[in-house]
This record gives sequence, structure tokens and C-alpha cells, in this order.
Amino acid sequence: MLLQRFTNFVLRSRLHAVGTAFVLSLAPLFGASVGILVATFITLRKGAFEGALVLCVTIAASLLNYALSSAAAQPQVVTVVIATIIAINILTWLLALVLRRYENWNLVLDVAILTGLVFVFVVHFVFPGIQNEWNTQLTAYLNKTASVFEQLAPDAAGQEEMQASMVASIKPYLTGFVIASIVFNALFQLVLARWWQAIVFNPGGLRRELHQIRLSYVSASVFIAVLGLAYIGNAFGLDMLPMMVVAFCAAGLSLIHRMLASNKTGWFWLLLVYLGIMFVFPAGMVLVAIAGLLDSLFNLRLRFKN
Repeated sequence: MLLQRFTNFVLRSRLHAVGTAFVLSLAPLFGASVGILVATFITLRKGAFEGALVLCVTIAASLLNYALSSAAAQPQVVTVVIATIIAINILTWLLALVLRRYENWNLVLDVAILTGLVFVFVVHFVFPGIQNEWNTQLTAYLNKTASVFEQLAPDAAGQEEMQASMVASIKPYLTGFVIASIVFNALFQLVLARWWQAIVFNPGGLRRELHQIRLSYVSASVFIAVLGLAYIGNAFGLDMLPMMVVAFCAAGLSLIHRMLASNKTGWFWLLLVYLGIMFVFPAGMVLVAIAGLLDSLFNLRLRFKN
């Protein structure tokens, strides 16, 4: 089995793990993702120190790869991308430590939610005018793509009105979207690394783990509070909303998978769910997240089982 041989090679020594992660991280397009996958797998198998060594090499190689491929990019863009790469890598490593220590995906998601809360708070504290900055950046971006809007709205005033409306509707959530995407990437990398570990050492184990995700009452209470703050237009609540939706969408998908696990046509209904999320985004994610919230409050899987 090719994956088994590759796993044995990576686990053979520290040099093999570090060298593999470094080489893979230099690959174009998906190099950084594959590198952090190796680092996460090593963390799950060998612990914090060994994982941290591979992580540092992965980050260094990813930054080198990006620097070589984006020499002409604007300094501000380079800074944002570098910060995002480092944040995703470090958060993935931290979540892997939590999963290795406690074997509990509920706790992993709770830590992810707490991390998102801290990130949003820090951004709003350090940059109190962050929404004005997003307004400037979005307006500049839309002005560069004005030709597209001219086709949709030849009238100049209408075009400006459309741009202003789009910016006004997006900017309250944009910080939250960025942070939610960082957390989502970290969780996705962790799931892939856990899948790798399960395939080699514990076949079927990941499926059982993911079917048991049910977030705590504390997380549910935070979600309800965030919904309330977002409803009244609070900036912090609006920026926390994407993070909470991502976390509870994961819990909702766990509930749906668990309920359909023994159904012969379950694959069909799951396909409809995922297509619904894709084509009715973001409303589809919100509906699944509400299912996850209700499961946290009322333990729906137990009620349906009874």
C-alpha cells in the first residue's frame, strides 16, 4: 500500500519527517497545504515537540515559496498572506495537540470557537476602524473591476450605487469571514491528518469520531448571544457570526451524517445536503448550523434514536 509506505518513511526518523515536509511545501499551488498536513500528522503521532519542528520547517518553506512566486506583489498583500499562512499553520498544530491529548472533537471545536473570539476581539481592539479600512479596500477593488459592472449597469450613477450597496452589505462581516476561513482551513487540515492516521492505524475510527460531534451548552449559549448581538447590529457580533456558523455547521453535518448512517438511501440525502450548502450559500450553512445548535440544546440524535 503506497500510503503505508509513505507513512513508514515519514515516521522513520526526524530527518525524514522534516525533509519530506520541506520538499512538499516548496511545491507550487498546494505545497503549503501538503506540508502542514505532514506536520499535523507527526503531531498526532509523536507529540508537540516533533510536530513543532516539522511545523517550523513547513512555515519557512511555504514563506520562501510564496516570496519567490510573488516578487511583484504589493507589500500589504504580501504581509496579509504571510500572516494568514502562519496563523493557519500554528492553529492547525494547536488543534492537533488538543485532539491528541483529549481525543475529543467537541473540545477541538470549542477551542476553535474560543480562538475565533480572541482573534475578532484583538482585531477590533487593535484596529477600531477596521470596517472603514475594509470599505476603502473593497471600494478600490470594485473600482478596478468597473468594466464588469458597466455591463451589468451602464448607468454610472447606478454602478456607483451598486458598488456602495455591495460594500455596505459585506464589510460588517469581512473580518469574521477572514478569521472563519483561517479556522476552517485549520480544521480541514486536522481532519485530513486524522483521516491519514485512521486509514493506516485505525480504519473506521475517524467516522465514529466525527459522528459524535455535539457542541457544549456553553458554545450554544455563545452562539445565541452572537445571534442577538448581530441582530441589533453590534460590530463584534456581526464579525463573530461567520465563525460561529462554521463551527455549528460542522456539528450540524455530524448530526445529519449520524442520522443517515444506517439509511440505505442516506448517500442521496447527504448529496442533497451538500449541494444545498453549495448552491444556497450562505443560507444553506446557516440552516445546518441551526440544526447543530438545536442538537446542542436538545440532543436531537438521542431523541430521534428513541
